[in-house]
Amino acid sequence: MHHLATSFDSVIPFIPAMIVPYSWSLILFVAGFFLVRTSTQLSLLSYRLILATIFACLIFYFYPARFSFNRVIPDDWTQFGYQFLQLVDKPFNQLPSLHVSYAILLGVSLWDVAKSKNGWVSVAYRLSLTGICTLIALSTVLTYQHNLLDMFGGAVLAVAVLMLSNRIRNALVIKHLALGSIGFLLIAIAGFYLASMSMIVSEVVENLAIIIALYWLISFTMLACAYQQAKPNRATRWFQKTSRGRLTAYTWMKFAPIIIIYNGMSFLGQWYFKVASKSQKYPLTPYAINDRVNVVASPRLTHTDINSHLTYWLFGCDSLERSRSLAPSPPSIHYQIIVVDVAAEISSHVHELEVAAKNIMNTPVHYLYLPLLDLQPLNDVLLKDYIDLFKRLEALTQSAETRAITTNNESQIANALITLINFHCVMGLSRSIGVQVLYLLYGGTLTVHNYQSWIEQHYPHAHLTDAYLPQSLVEAMANYKSVTYSTAP
Repeated sequence: MHHLATSFDSVIPFIPAMIVPYSWSLILFVAGFFLVRTSTQLSLLSYRLILATIFACLIFYFYPARFSFNRVIPDDWTQFGYQFLQLVDKPFNQLPSLHVSYAILLGVSLWDVAKSKNGWVSVAYRLSLTGICTLIALSTVLTYQHNLLDMFGGAVLAVAVLMLSNRIRNALVIKHLALGSIGFLLIAIAGFYLASMSMIVSEVVENLAIIIALYWLISFTMLACAYQQAKPNRATRWFQKTSRGRLTAYTWMKFAPIIIIYNGMSFLGQWYFKVASKSQKYPLTPYAINDRVNVVASPRLTHTDINSHLTYWLFGCDSLERSRSLAPSPPSIHYQIIVVDVAAEISSHVHELEVAAKNIMNTPVHYLYLPLLDLQPLNDVLLKDYIDLFKRLEALTQSAETRAITTNNESQIANALITLINFHCVMGLSRSIGVQVLYLLYGGTLTVHNYQSWIEQHYPHAHLTDAYLPQSLVEAMANYKSVTYSTAP
């Protein structure tokens, strides 16, 4: 426990009445969310306060400090305020002072909310806001609740947060920083309490908990950095996969907590999918682009579901119905499957699909990977990256090599190869449906005028908001080929 009192602190007077501006911090904190005028201002205010709290809590853990002076509760009208303060705000977690940090951050965030045609109104508002925030900051030392270094640390933290918050791309970065910090504190504190109950191996338990907590914090911080990048194709540096869609050992080493969470989400998603679709056994029906290409979006399928989904996708029936059928599939029709993996945080089902496809009709399976992070807006991906993916899909559907791979008589299947393209994500279908829609727009199957009605018809439970699949991206994809052809020499 550190004590940060200096010789300057000893000459600072105790002013009981400053308990009043000290209490304004809570009022201003709550009022700030109602005073901002736009969603952008609200988001920025939230980012700043969350970042300040996260960083302060981590500092509190690594550098615990206690106020050094004894404060005598006055016996005047301020007595109740100090009694309440002593009850709810203990003299710990001193550096940095969050009262100072919040005062600066709220002052900056609320600076422009009272713009008026009358200049004096804006001036009066800003002078009042400055006075309130200044009194809040000064009250931390004049009520003997903080030392001068705590006040200075709070100001430094606020400046650092202001610089960082302006560079944060979206709430997903904040979300994962918060998850990392909260997880670190919970694991470390749990380890401390377990160690206090275990007298024999207390040091081992506590050290192990700290190691796990640090690993959790580093892993989620790296994930926040991945979300901060503007080009998701760089996510292959973070979430690397093998040529068959398996997350590499190196990726597991970096992101084991996240990967385990998403595997659990995938399992729960499959369970929910089965429970919620009792009246409709196969709700994910492939959509025919033409007589040779079908597309379908799905979550990552589990091993037990692969056979039933695959036989339904290819033949329109389940495995049992197909085994009972006396009419086998015409020998002149052959199939190929292309799996487009758009889930960065989980291994693909392509391996299980390969096994099932081989057992059904010796059907070849091809694998493509477009690393998208969960809830990441689709316009974060460069248009060129989408085009490159879709051109590869076209090449696979048109290749004579892939058409003849499952037969000895190539002439029999020259015009009878059916391609199934499966876009898959983790469980929510937003990623897989979104990329599938872009592919249909690229190929001209959908247009900017009918894509929304198509989504409502084929995936009525999809949640593709304009923020996730913006109109600008839809228009750019729909117009890509026409613009390309018109500019060609």
